[in-house]
Amino acid sequence: MKINGYTVQFNEGATILEVATAAGIFIPTLCYKKELQPSGGCGVCTVEDINTGNLLPACATCAQNDQNISTTSDRVIRLRKSALVLLLSDHPADCEAPCQMACPSGLPVQRMLESVAAGKWDDARRIALQYPFVCGDKVDDTPCERVCRRSKLGGAVAICAIHRYLCSEEYPVSSDKKSDQRKFRRTSTFRSRMRGLSAEEMLSLAAEKGDRAFKGGATMDQDAMRYEARRCLQCGCERPDNCELRDLCAAFDVKQPPASRTNRRIYRERGAGGFRFDSSRCILCERCVRAAARLNVIVAPGIQGRGFDSRIAPPLARSWDDIDEKTLRVCVQACPTGAMAMR
Repeated sequence: MKINGYTVQFNEGATILEVATAAGIFIPTLCYKKELQPSGGCGVCTVEDINTGNLLPACATCAQNDQNISTTSDRVIRLRKSALVLLLSDHPADCEAPCQMACPSGLPVQRMLESVAAGKWDDARRIALQYPFVCGDKVDDTPCERVCRRSKLGGAVAICAIHRYLCSEEYPVSSDKKSDQRKFRRTSTFRSRMRGLSAEEMLSLAAEKGDRAFKGGATMDQDAMRYEARRCLQCGCERPDNCELRDLCAAFDVKQPPASRTNRRIYRERGAGGFRFDSSRCILCERCVRAAARLNVIVAPGIQGRGFDSRIAPPLARSWDDIDEKTLRVCVQACPTGAMAMR
C-alpha cells in the first residue's frame, strides 16, 4: 500500500494507523488508545483513500494492498477540524479559571478556595503564602474578582479578601507538612471557555447559591471565608496541561464556536482516592469504559442514557464510591481530557 506517496509494507490484519505509525507517519488520534479496542468514533484519525475517494477512520480500518492513503489532504484536514469543532460545541468548560489567569501572582484560586470550603486551613494557608498578595481593596485593584463568573450571579467571590487574610501574620499555620510547589503555567495557545450556560445552570455548580456577603472593610473570619469559598463555581480544569483535546485544538488552530451551548446536564461527582468526574469536559470517547472492561471487574463505568442524555456513569443504582480505586485510576489514565482526575 501507499501512504502519502510512500510504499510501505504491512502485516495482514494491521490497521492503517498501525502501519503509518510503524513507518514514522503521524496520524492524530483522540478516542484511540493503543491497548484498547478501537472505536473510530471521534473522526480525528480520518484519512483519505485517493483511489476510491473514501474517508476512513485509520484506527479501525485494516490496511489493504490497493489502498493509496493520504493523511494530509484538504478533505482530511477539513474533516478533522470539523470533528474537533463539533466536540467543542458541547464543551462548556474553562481550561483555566478566569480568576487564575487574571491574578498578577498566578494564584491557583480554585485550589485555595476548595481548601477553604473544606476547612483545610493549613493547606489553604500554604497555597496563599506561595503567591504574594499584591492587590488592593478597590474593585479596580482586584483583577481576579473583575473576571469572576459569579460577578453577575450575586457578586464576585471575595477572593482578594480571603487571600489577604490567609497571608496575614495573625493567621497561624502548622509547619509539619511540605509546601505545594505546583505553579500556574500557560502551556497551550488554545483555551476552551465555559459558554452557553444559563444563570440557573451556572449556579447549580456552586455549593453556595447565595449572594456575596463580604463587604469592603468588614472583618474576615473562617465562617465568612467558607461561605465565600463555597460560592465558587470551580471553573478551571483539573488537568489543563494534560489534555489531548486541547493539544489537538492548538495543533489544528481550531476555535471554540462562539454560540456553543451544552445540551447535557452537567454532573460533578467524586469517588474513592480523590477521584473526580466533570461531565462538561467529557467527550464520550468511551476510553475509560474500554479500559475498565479490560480489568474484568464487576462494577465499572459505562454509558448511561441516549442521545443528548448520554453520559459516562457508574452502573444503575451505583455511585462512583462503589467503583474501586484501582479501576478509577485506570479510567483517569485512559481519559484524554480533564473529565476524570485524581486529587
